[in-house]
Amino acid sequence: MNKWLALIFGGMTTALQAQETNAVESVERGTARFLVWRVDNADLGRLEMHWRDAEGRPLVNFDGLRDHLAEQGLEIEFATNAGIYERGPKPCGLTVCKGQEEVPLNLREGEGNFYLKPNGVFYVDARGNAGVLETAAFARSGIKPRLATQSGPLLLGRGVIHPAFDPKSKNLRQRSAVGVRKKDGQVIFVVTDRKDAAKRTVSFHALASFFLELGCEDALFLDGDLSDFAVNPRADTVFRPQTYAAMFALVRKR
Repeated sequence: MNKWLALIFGGMTTALQAQETNAVESVERGTARFLVWRVDNADLGRLEMHWRDAEGRPLVNFDGLRDHLAEQGLEIEFATNAGIYERGPKPCGLTVCKGQEEVPLNLREGEGNFYLKPNGVFYVDARGNAGVLETAAFARSGIKPRLATQSGPLLLGRGVIHPAFDPKSKNLRQRSAVGVRKKDGQVIFVVTDRKDAAKRTVSFHALASFFLELGCEDALFLDGDLSDFAVNPRADTVFRPQTYAAMFALVRKR
């Protein structure tokens, strides 16, 4: 696929060559438009997750993330928010950054998307293997992740769509999620296109079905109306005002 796409992220227009990996793909299915970013297994060592700076203060948004990485001589190739949060902003569930557990696994009952069981954990381990597991299964697994986020609901588990999802649901919202392609471990981030009011909303069932189409058997919902991608932002890029907790970043040296 060698088609040039003009996409606007964070107030900046960027020309991107859409290839199988390392570019944004725009895919329309039904009434929704999905933006897709793929991270090949070979690049997972550059995928990081960040929540707080060296002083323990939340980074809050893409501006804070960009500044935090710049202090380390790094820049954003791609970034997106990593899940649902509570006051703080603090992630609602398991958060592991650079091998350090910053928020423990949350096995409580509650209301809202995060607590719609089964929920799950997306992780990358020290060997560079990525996966999505149902939360209780992750707790039993003994996996020691390099990075991990817990969110909910689980969209797909072993190729099965979450039982609460209705294919005829009228609950259409902006949504983002992450999945792992079965054949090769490629990590796939998806967000509905927030710039098009007519195409930005989708049901949980349609989102899960799209991940099946992408070759994923396991996928996890990340967040809703707040979700966005940042792609190759310049130092002077003005991002859309937003608050996040943890964020994923595919990084490279400046």
